[in-house]
Amino acid sequence: MAKKNKVSRISLTGGIIGLLITNPRKALEDEIDKGNEEGWNAIYIVPHRTTNFFISVLQFIVLCLTLSLYTWGGGYLVLFEREA
Repeated sequence: MAKKNKVSRISLTGGIIGLLITNPRKALEDEIDKGNEEGWNAIYIVPHRTTNFFISVLQFIVLCLTLSLYTWGGGYLVLFEREA
């Protein structure tokens, strides 16, 4: 029987706001629970980092403009699988 795969990206908030209100473990658990309810099984989780120089510069500019309060951050990529 064939397998079907899906990749889900979990975005996390950066800056002081992200430090205070973001819980990476809960974000992962919620995404995995959602996938399980839809019949998917999480088989691989990897941290997602920005490798694009332009995006990194833009994140830094937003962080400076918000006085270190907010920027979007990395996150996680979750690979799900289920029977097709």
